[in-house]
Amino acid sequence: MSETFIAGAGMVRFGKYPVDVTFEKLAVGAARAAMADSYVIPADIEAVYMGHVFGGPVAGQRVAVQLGLGGLPVSNHENYCASGATAIREAWIAIKAGIHDIVLVIGAEKMTDRVAGGVMPDPTDLDAINGLVMAANHGMSARRYMYDHGATREQIAAVAVKNHAHSVHNPFAQYQRPVSLSEVLEARIITEPLGLLDCSPISDGAAAVVLCSKAGLAKLKIRSAPRIAGCALISGSVVSTAAGLNDEDVSRRAAEQAWNISGFGPKDVDLVEMHDCFTIAEIVRLEGLGLIPVGEGGIWTENGSTSLGGKMPVNTSGGLLSRGHPVGATGVAQICELTWQLTDRAGARQVEDAHLGLAYCKGGTVSGTDGGSVTVLMVER
Repeated sequence: MSETFIAGAGMVRFGKYPVDVTFEKLAVGAARAAMADSYVIPADIEAVYMGHVFGGPVAGQRVAVQLGLGGLPVSNHENYCASGATAIREAWIAIKAGIHDIVLVIGAEKMTDRVAGGVMPDPTDLDAINGLVMAANHGMSARRYMYDHGATREQIAAVAVKNHAHSVHNPFAQYQRPVSLSEVLEARIITEPLGLLDCSPISDGAAAVVLCSKAGLAKLKIRSAPRIAGCALISGSVVSTAAGLNDEDVSRRAAEQAWNISGFGPKDVDLVEMHDCFTIAEIVRLEGLGLIPVGEGGIWTENGSTSLGGKMPVNTSGGLLSRGHPVGATGVAQICELTWQLTDRAGARQVEDAHLGLAYCKGGTVSGTDGGSVTVLMVER
């Protein structure tokens, strides 16, 4: 089966855009940046894969037409926050199967004029009916983690401090200023004990990558590019009454699939783009993947092990907390960051001697299970 490479990556800055900056404009901007980065012209592209949640019917086709790609195979992928990563996985499968040699993957979202307050589970979901929305669940997760492991509120807040410090160096981030520990701790409470700065914002934005087979790289005259070593995708399973709130079996199962596909393991990972929709989520998911011992995530954050220059930098882009979280775009933005890191183009946030990056997304909730969809993507220099 053919290997899959990332020939180019592009983004538009995440943020809050006025109504006249449409979903299509954001997606087209990111796509053109990725195509320019890979020296691709429209005639080279064989298929388009679009990840989005709120983009509406045939969103990918609407964008493809504006890119001069009408008539190609176009598919749309919705897996809530894992939508963009799922689109990459489907493109990866098509290239491995020999169906395509050069494809365009876009993740995009325009949330500010379509979402009021935080994103929610489906209204018919039993948890949503009873008020267990995503923020409330993560608040309980933080309280339980602190009780079980003796972690402090300051250690959890340190995730936001770290990720905002990283995003200062990311020109595509929604927020590009540092925040202090006291700012995080004193921010308006959203769900006890988490405050406003412990939560990812509502965002607009888009990201795109051009994926190629070896034959595709040769056609584009690209000598080397990061390789997608594996793409795992699982869904949540029914949770037994004995399972703990932070058990993270869903992350363990996704990691196991990723290790089996890629041939790598936790000790091989040099940097991580983690789905930090809330500060506590970064900690428990890193532990669930086996990248950090259970109960030590707060300590690792506090002592700088997950910061730039640390043992295993996490969210050098700023993560969802600071780069922003336009849900359909997030998974593709993570791969853009890994691409720039593994081609030494990350500027002041560059991780030295990085060879293997991991990107994790968790999308949505389903009552009675430990999640909706989870992706783990591995990218190798």
